[in-house]
Amino acid sequence: MLKLLALGRRHRSLLVVAFACMGLVGLTTGAYAFLMGPALRFLLTGGVEGLGLVSRLFPEIATWPRERVLVALPVVVVIVGAIKGVGYLGQFYFVGLFGQQVVKDLRRQVFARLLGLSPGQRARLLSGDLLSRFTADVAAVEQAATWTVASWLRDTLQIAILAAVAVALSWKLALLTLTAVPIAVVPASRLTRALMARTREGQTALGALAGQVQEGLGALRAIQAFNAEVAEAHRFERRTAAAEVSLSRAAWARAAVPGVMEILASIAIAGTLGWAASSGAVEPEALVSFLGAVILLYQPAKDLGRVSQFAITAGVALERLEAVLRLPVRVESRPGLRDAPPLSKTITLEQVAFSWDGRAALDGVSVTFEAGKVTALVGESGSGKSTLATLLLRFEQPSGGRYLLDGVDVEGLSLASVRRQFALVTQEPLLFSASVRDNLLVARPGADPSELEAACRAAQAWDFIGALPQQLDTPIGERGVTLSGGQKQRLALARALLSRAPVLILDEATSNLDPESERDVQAALERSLPGHTAIVIAHRLASIRGADHIVVLDRGRVVEQGSHDALLAREGAYARLWRSQGAARGGTSPQSIPC
Repeated sequence: MLKLLALGRRHRSLLVVAFACMGLVGLTTGAYAFLMGPALRFLLTGGVEGLGLVSRLFPEIATWPRERVLVALPVVVVIVGAIKGVGYLGQFYFVGLFGQQVVKDLRRQVFARLLGLSPGQRARLLSGDLLSRFTADVAAVEQAATWTVASWLRDTLQIAILAAVAVALSWKLALLTLTAVPIAVVPASRLTRALMARTREGQTALGALAGQVQEGLGALRAIQAFNAEVAEAHRFERRTAAAEVSLSRAAWARAAVPGVMEILASIAIAGTLGWAASSGAVEPEALVSFLGAVILLYQPAKDLGRVSQFAITAGVALERLEAVLRLPVRVESRPGLRDAPPLSKTITLEQVAFSWDGRAALDGVSVTFEAGKVTALVGESGSGKSTLATLLLRFEQPSGGRYLLDGVDVEGLSLASVRRQFALVTQEPLLFSASVRDNLLVARPGADPSELEAACRAAQAWDFIGALPQQLDTPIGERGVTLSGGQKQRLALARALLSRAPVLILDEATSNLDPESERDVQAALERSLPGHTAIVIAHRLASIRGADHIVVLDRGRVVEQGSHDALLAREGAYARLWRSQGAARGGTSPQSIPC
């Protein structure tokens, strides 16, 4: 309850109005209970004196003729009912608005934190589990914020008012009857703790199930290719069984709470009836109103027990969402930092170090990238090439060394302005399930049609885009599934060029392509790169032989630097890599990055 109210503190005015409406509901419910006994006695005895308590509180009613009272009673009931209806209407409307605002803020916070995660952090999290948190867990919080908060406030207020009515009618009977409430706290609290633990287990198990579904869909080809459908189904069955056990235990604890309340309520009411019958100390109309108040009181008490179960589910959901919100942001965008101007001279790394989970990926790397030049990063898999690009884009924070843009340490520059220096084209094109136009405009939302066309022509993508059914407005499906590998890569290159970023990073941009598609993309690069500052990460050395400068990495260290010819003449690590790849393709390749 406190967490939900804290989440919605910016919208507390909605709760204030809702609470006023709940006050109307509570007061009118108390009025029903108070009028029940006197009205029943009046109808049975036929005399005005049968109004009992009401006539004592309002003496002038005792002078009314019976016909006038018969008219007044239905009118009073209708008025009380109308007030209660208005109270319910206002309560549900304003609490509903409160719940929607809380959930909107929560979704925004969680999504912002997910967007702030580094690629390394994201790789350790299951997409399905994250999606479960963002959908099922947020939905549980929404249900609690919309219904549980309303029920807690309304039902607590009704219980207080009806208890006050019961005490006013007979404090002795109230003392006897309401003892069931504190007695119910002990078993209910134990059941609640058990329900919390089982619900937590169940939510975690459901997140694991969602993760397996997402993984299975992503690896569907591999599962089918290796005839692993049965094994995958068995693994899913085991996880489903584990979730079922946890959720069934939670269901037992959930069912026990209202059962305990019902038993204790019946015992208390039976005791009240027995004592009232034996003592005869309570007037009949007071006893009827008292029993009405008690019966009406136990209903919101049971409702509190029921909605508390939703609160428990929401509590577990909030724990899972808060776990996401507590994930540290590796590189934060701090206020007050100045923006970096477009790169004009050099990007410099000085003795930079970085580790993945305690394993050194870069160890004292020093390298300079000159503006207007093409610099290639080469080396065996795992040598640190892509890690270096990750640090350049500030996806991760180096554990040592300095990173300078035109001689200025990036620690003093805003994160957004540093990333604006770069446009990235990766081995697997990063495309969205949207139209061609929308995918391009991610790089620069304000680009006009002529700029879109110019970027596409430079990337040699304009011809195939023109052949699509709706040209730029053609949807390309999830991850660009409707395009070929070469078309996706040229579209990604067009987007990078449209960004007008000073530096283009090509991370294994052609390694996944077939020879024909690779030729198309290389031709686009030959047309686009001259005059650009480019950092090319490549496994196939023939594609970077025309680079201005080549940096050779091995086990996280820079072992050689220089031009293609100079490195070959040195007969070192680069020459060994060149010979090992050249033997397989005859030593030359017509496709190369231009100077």
